[in-house]
Amino acid sequence: MDQRDIGKFIASCRKNKEMTQSELTEKLGVSINAVSKWERGINLPDYSNLQELCSVLGISLNEFFAGRHLEDSEIERQSEENLLSVVKQSEKSRRRNRVIIIVVLLLLAAATVVCSRPLLIKNGFVMDDDLKYSQQYVVGEGNIVGDVDTDWFLEKSLDFEIGANKYGVAVFKDPKKAMRRLKKDYKKGLWQIRLECGMIPLTDFTYWFYKNNGWQVGGSEEASRQASFVTDFMNIYENSFREPSD
Repeated sequence: MDQRDIGKFIASCRKNKEMTQSELTEKLGVSINAVSKWERGINLPDYSNLQELCSVLGISLNEFFAGRHLEDSEIERQSEENLLSVVKQSEKSRRRNRVIIIVVLLLLAAATVVCSRPLLIKNGFVMDDDLKYSQQYVVGEGNIVGDVDTDWFLEKSLDFEIGANKYGVAVFKDPKKAMRRLKKDYKKGLWQIRLECGMIPLTDFTYWFYKNNGWQVGGSEEASRQASFVTDFMNIYENSFREPSD
């Protein structure tokens, strides 16, 4: 699985559909910067975007990970190769995540000592009033971005009530309350992510790793379901602290 090959394949399929990057972003509800990074092989789409992207481009998941169109006779063999590739990539990611977390925490500790005061940072991002809840999230109205199913989150818990920030991006109306609820009701999923990915506990500075690994862990059916929701949760949660990409 080569990210550069996948990126070139995404760009090729998009152009074959006679779509611009802007048109693709509108269909997926992501930023043009995200699509640009996909096509340059810098990042891969999140799980939440992957199936919809394949549907829009008219390709299968196997073809996506192979980075090319497949003949029927190749599908079974390529499926096995893709699976092995994802497993290897996951193992590399686990080792890399451990190193990154340690380095980040050391840097934060050093910065705290140098400044002689606590860092005014939340979840890895400087707090900004523009990113907090300031309007209702109603799909298709005003500057609202994407098509988040707010009712689906409310079915999980009333603490997961979603609004929008100044930029029209979905955010939890009360991020702190939402996080407390996640930690209370989704312990099995959080533990499964820690267990499989060698993670340290979920904190203000490690949520990103839980977001990127939650959707792909195994375990029991319930643990896997909860872990997958962790990724969905974090996709909304981080919007309160990270400005949208242009």
